Amino acid sequence: MKGIGSTVVFLFITSMVHSQTMNFKPEWAFGLNAGVTLSSVGFLPRVPQTFLLQETGGLTARYISEKNCGVQVELNYSLRGWQEQANNVSHFNHYCRSLSYIELPVLTHFYFDIGKRARIVLNLGPQIGYNIGEKVLEKEIVAPPNGEEPTVPRYYDDDYTVQQKFDYGIAGGLGLEIRTGIGNFVLEGRYFYGLSDIFKNSRSDVFQSSHNQIIAVKLAYLIE
Repeated sequence: MKGIGSTVVFLFITSMVHSQTMNFKPEWAFGLNAGVTLSSVGFLPRVPQTFLLQETGGLTARYISEKNCGVQVELNYSLRGWQEQANNVSHFNHYCRSLSYIELPVLTHFYFDIGKRARIVLNLGPQIGYNIGEKVLEKEIVAPPNGEEPTVPRYYDDDYTVQQKFDYGIAGGLGLEIRTGIGNFVLEGRYFYGLSDIFKNSRSDVFQSSHNQIIAVKLAYLIE
């Protein structure tokens, strides 16, 4: 009897899964995204930093080919960079540099329904980018009290610009999607960890490591 009961339960579950699969229809969605970035750079030797708040935005395309799984591709304009903390030892107060990137995340998209109109979404995958510009937002140097010349890091020089413009790394995000009659709204928090350096990293260079690190909070509007 136990064997018969187990078989019935198995057949019932299989039937339910098959029914859901048969009723599934692939989804295409296109739209816009915009938000803010909190960025820093992983320097070695270490540079004390606080997060630099800037903007990001772009285009989003999503294709869900199977239930709970699909792919999402974006083309974004993103501002990154770093903002240094005050450092009384080196006698400079503020330094802040903004870096402009065109970025292309190609993400595996997962979703889990939590109601008829709401989903938990998870995006994970590689991201590439290219630096198209940079700007020093703030540079304030204070001389030591004894009147000596202040110690100024080499990368403060205007000609010490991004040396390796191509950028790549891993991105991952978690969010909430609300589906309405006028479109879908997705609020997502995302983290990017760069695997490449923005400056050259030989022993004679200023930094042995200088990779981008970004936290982004984005809102996307998608139409199916």
